[in-house]
Amino acid sequence: MMRVVFHLCLSVFICGFIFGCRRDRVAAESKAYFGPTQTLAEIVAEVNRNSEALPTLWASGDFEARVVDEGKRRFVNGDVTLLYRRPDEVRLVGKKDIAGVVFDAVSTPERYWLIVKGETDTMWHGSVDYLDRIDPKQIPIRPDVLVEILAVERIDPNLLQPPVPTMRFNNDADAYMLTFNVRLADRWAVRKEVWYDRQTKLPRMVLLFDEHGRIVVRAYLSNHRAVETEAAQGQRPRVATRYQVFFPDTGTTMRIDLEDLALSRNRAPSNGTFAFPTNPGVSRQINLDEQARP
Repeated sequence: MMRVVFHLCLSVFICGFIFGCRRDRVAAESKAYFGPTQTLAEIVAEVNRNSEALPTLWASGDFEARVVDEGKRRFVNGDVTLLYRRPDEVRLVGKKDIAGVVFDAVSTPERYWLIVKGETDTMWHGSVDYLDRIDPKQIPIRPDVLVEILAVERIDPNLLQPPVPTMRFNNDADAYMLTFNVRLADRWAVRKEVWYDRQTKLPRMVLLFDEHGRIVVRAYLSNHRAVETEAAQGQRPRVATRYQVFFPDTGTTMRIDLEDLALSRNRAPSNGTFAFPTNPGVSRQINLDEQARP
């Protein structure tokens, strides 16, 4: 009798497991997309239509970051202001009510710097020309990647111009996956991958790689909203308002939530927005060019 009951229970369990797995599989397949897709040229044109409407960007919200410096973790959070000017100037400033500026990451075509306030107020800085020669673990967050994390850059419509874009379609994620490739001395390498939503053509994920294919930055983008412009409501450019960023080399993580979006505010961004600070007010400065110069 016990043997019969055991086999009956086992049969019920197996059937439940099989049908449960089948339901999960059906549910997953129901979210997948297997319909018609667009060409790479069409995707690029739609992405650029949104990007070209963003010559500048001013946004505010809040942020939190767990910054890892030489194995030590420090937590910083507060209000944040994001400033961008095409093609490749960006600044991310975090403030606390009493402490003032606690985080400042800036990148321009010529130089970059990162300021983090805490137990030891520190500023990292250097020349963009030497960025590829530094050890990525020497700086918790590379400011130069912030523009690429925003994913508002224009893609060259000449699809043979480096970084050369190629495209795959991910049926399960319902997204176009664009990879951007560069030619090295001995081979081609993937430099960046961006996932765009099939319907909106808005970026959902950004991956940056080193020349050996290792991820150096991973960012998830969501909650896209229209930027305040003079264009009609349905024609305004849209950007993500939530960024979840991870830097594997150091273990640093960052979460940014934006609320107020406009092309500019109080004449910012301007040339002064991206001026190198002559008096950063920190107790430690690290010039990364010293380890990068030949």
